Amino acid sequence: MRLEVRCEDRIGMVREILDLLVPYHIDMRRIEVDSRSGCLYVGFDDIEFQFLTQLLAGIRRLRGVSDVKTVHYTPSEQEQNAIHTLLEALPDGVVAVDIKGHVTMATSQAAQDLGVPLNELLQQPLSHYIGSVAFERLDWAHLQGGVTKRLRLNGQLTLLEMQPFYVTNENAQRVCAGGVIHIHSAQRLGRQASSLRKAPNAQHALQGFLKPELTKSSAMKRCLGFAKAYIATDSSMLLTGEFAVGKKRLLEAVFQYWQEQYLEHEARLSFIASASVTPTILDEVLKQGGWIAFRDIELLSDACQVQLMHWLQEQPSRLYQDEAPSRVIGLSQLSNEVLRQQDHLRDELYFRLSEFQISVPPLRDRKEDLLGLATDILEEACERYNEPFIGVSKDALATLKMHNWPGNLKELESCLYQARQVAKSNIIESEDLPLELNQTMPIELIEGSLDKTVKAYEAQVLRKLYPQYPSTRKLAKFLNVSHSSIANKLKEYDIV
Repeated sequence: MRLEVRCEDRIGMVREILDLLVPYHIDMRRIEVDSRSGCLYVGFDDIEFQFLTQLLAGIRRLRGVSDVKTVHYTPSEQEQNAIHTLLEALPDGVVAVDIKGHVTMATSQAAQDLGVPLNELLQQPLSHYIGSVAFERLDWAHLQGGVTKRLRLNGQLTLLEMQPFYVTNENAQRVCAGGVIHIHSAQRLGRQASSLRKAPNAQHALQGFLKPELTKSSAMKRCLGFAKAYIATDSSMLLTGEFAVGKKRLLEAVFQYWQEQYLEHEARLSFIASASVTPTILDEVLKQGGWIAFRDIELLSDACQVQLMHWLQEQPSRLYQDEAPSRVIGLSQLSNEVLRQQDHLRDELYFRLSEFQISVPPLRDRKEDLLGLATDILEEACERYNEPFIGVSKDALATLKMHNWPGNLKELESCLYQARQVAKSNIIESEDLPLELNQTMPIELIEGSLDKTVKAYEAQVLRKLYPQYPSTRKLAKFLNVSHSSIANKLKEYDIV
């Protein structure tokens, strides 16, 4: 039980309250003063309601007491539990010792690192568990900036960060009361660093792919429609697309979406290089569970293809076994038609894998998505390098749309990264792009006439842009020319 007594700060107040507790044979557990709020707190074992009522009335009659009531906890208890909860939430262990090196506080993770039950660790010399450091002889007061020590603890490489802590005495002096030791294991530090490295890719979940500015093209809308449908199936899949169209990123996004929707947080997605797989490795891979994606599936050896094909045939009877993977996915830069025609992939395996097919469109079929993709790439780059955002001008966007992009997203990313470095303002202009005009449209003099050549080039530009802006008004607005001018040119060049 806890009582909160709101009272004056005067000498003798605590003694008078304690005198009232004596007739009830109350064993005091806690007493503290909070001068900031003008309250005094006392803690003791529960007593009968009848005695509690009498006690509260007696306290209220004391001089200087304005109120008294029962509470669930005192301020120090609230603070201690908040700190303890915070420390327990840390990924690494924390230990506090007094000046003599005895443990006064420790977290569960610290006890686990030291290899001792938490209740046995408290009040024990810490040097019993970390023999390479004489904590009882450390001069904590002179370790102002703290000290770091690298050692092995229970066979694990460990980093200790040791820092003194201070309390303020009645003379307002800071007195060293001991030290705090933060226990970092190399394994945990590696996991944390890995998580930080992966953090930038977290935005590439399926909902990131579904952003309207990235899915304006009909080709990408169709692809994402198939991707969303695949989440609800249990079948294998054949995922095809040219180099750097985003197959891996899309599969990771689909997998993450599936994890969240079906609460399969323990499942893992593994990418395997088919060319390096042996029958023994394949057998181990198939037993590990999760989603297994085979890169360049056509490079899988004939023996492994037969083995994988037999495994897939047995799947209906193994669906509910723990060691069976949820999905098998074949990835290839070759189209479905080429995969079927070339001799490296068995027809039986092809049809087993292609129970579900997704083809990721090349960038040349996603011209409507270019502005959104460019903005996404530049935003990520500016955030990474902590620089102001840089955009793309209309002229530069037109140049991007006229390029064929044989290198797909990788080429676009490299192009924008370079343009970002040479741009003279916060807008990338056409001349900043490392693309030559002859990379987009070859120009030859027609019949020795400049006028005919210019008109032919203008016709090519309009033919490429019109599908992206399929109305005279949209195209005129994009090119910043009059509607009637564009309408006449489209008619002249027999585009509409």
